[in-house]
Amino acid sequence: MKKLIGSHPVISFIVLTFAFTWFWWGLVLVLHLSMTAGYIPFIIGAAGPSLMAFLVTALTGGKQDVRILWDRILKWRVGMVWYLAALFIPAIVVLGALGLNTLFGGALPDFKLLSAQWFLIPIALIVGMLLGGPLEEEFGWRGFAVVKLQQKYNAFTASMIVGIIWGAWHLPAFLIPWSTQHNLPLFLFLLHDLALSVIFTWIFNNTGGSILMSMLAHAAFNLTITILPVLPSTAGSQLPLAYAVMLLYVLALIVLVVFGPKTLTHEVRKA
Repeated sequence: MKKLIGSHPVISFIVLTFAFTWFWWGLVLVLHLSMTAGYIPFIIGAAGPSLMAFLVTALTGGKQDVRILWDRILKWRVGMVWYLAALFIPAIVVLGALGLNTLFGGALPDFKLLSAQWFLIPIALIVGMLLGGPLEEEFGWRGFAVVKLQQKYNAFTASMIVGIIWGAWHLPAFLIPWSTQHNLPLFLFLLHDLALSVIFTWIFNNTGGSILMSMLAHAAFNLTITILPVLPSTAGSQLPLAYAVMLLYVLALIVLVVFGPKTLTHEVRKA
């Protein structure tokens, strides 16, 4: 088994991740668990990508490679511009989507709740990084899969492969009534993951393979679409989300044109 995993580390990672996550999420579905009862198994399942990244790394590279993978979360000296990109690009995209929706006849967004509770945003961001998906996923998608795939493919192709896998991995969550994905349009969500995969790889590669920065960007996107009325459940329409996805593709295209598909950086790839 160890030899098989060593020969096909990415495929092994994908199979193990899907098996682990879908087992736990499957329990939530089969047992019809409420959010109260099902939250812990759901979070355990969500940790599949990161846990399996460490498992496959341990089996194929040993303690030294595990340490290298872990150290990626400690890369915080990356330049202020990348902190600004990770934190504020989500807000620019979502506010742009809401602006387009209003421009084309949609209702003017209501920001009363946000203006009243803005001071909770840093706390929500930290909690979101730890329990909202970034910590549970980013060691796997960016720290392991993107790094391994870039040994064979260019950064854009690696991002597309991970984006497709990332989107498909979420599928059982759409069947769980209390999950974030349940009320989202599946097609828009899958398109959203493809574009975000390029943007996250761009941030990851330009910060020397910092998982901390991909976690921060991941958490910022999750938080932004939660607190701003862009989701169908808060906007009352799919159009704001569709505009947001469109703007994500515009941003991804700009990244590709400016930085190039080979590494998505102006430098030799360091990730």
